[in-house]
Amino acid sequence: MPVLLYLDLLGAPQRWHGQQPGEAQALFDDFADLVLDTIGSLDVAESISGDIEGDWAALLCPSIESALALARRIFRRAWLDPRTSDEMRLWMRGVIAPSDDETVRHFAQDEELPKIRRATATHSAMRALTALRSGVTGMRILVDESLLNDQLRGLFRVPLGRLGFIPFRRMNFTPYTATLPRNWQDFLWMADTQAEWANYTLRMKQRMMWSAHQPEEAAEAAATQALFHEVDAIVQSVVRKNMMRDDRPPVRREAAAEGSAEGAAEA
Repeated sequence: MPVLLYLDLLGAPQRWHGQQPGEAQALFDDFADLVLDTIGSLDVAESISGDIEGDWAALLCPSIESALALARRIFRRAWLDPRTSDEMRLWMRGVIAPSDDETVRHFAQDEELPKIRRATATHSAMRALTALRSGVTGMRILVDESLLNDQLRGLFRVPLGRLGFIPFRRMNFTPYTATLPRNWQDFLWMADTQAEWANYTLRMKQRMMWSAHQPEEAAEAAATQALFHEVDAIVQSVVRKNMMRDDRPPVRREAAAEGSAEGAAEA
């Protein structure tokens, strides 16, 4: 069954407010180039289909694994690529949902006006779009939990020392809207290691600072920062548990054997 990845580029309307369509076009081009280049980096690139138009992209992936890998890679590249305040920054949101369709849109000519073509989103695309436009804020990837299973959770588990965490979860403090059904979970797309996580949090601070004079971008940055704070709390909790394990005094094998013998004798 194909899986739909729907991406929404944020901040495009403000590019039009200054009556500078060239800025909006540059934003759309950067977004399309990022999506296409990332698809091309995957082994299943030729199996991915869909549409990219302006500030959105709808992509049908051959599996949930490929959809998750593609979304995560797109978000990570978008997050890390800008290195100065002068470089264009992409903010986006995404949803990953099951699809029963082989396309994301249907096209038909109007019977009375044959030069007019009508485009209609498929049912799967409309369902994903409804979740995407539900009012959830911040740079987030939402995934329908019906696509998740234990094997997938293990495959995408983020290792941190001896322990780790599963990057699919319903967040406790990062808000969801009342209109979004509870079957949607966040896919935490950030770094895989503690060292990488430090780099991502640094970029969060930079993006927050760089967006200070752009109200719409600052609002998305603030919402994303709330998500980062909660993920950081998860990461630090795992790190502390690792430290507690490392601080435990080792049990000597002789003592353990003696204890087992005594217990067996008492029994």
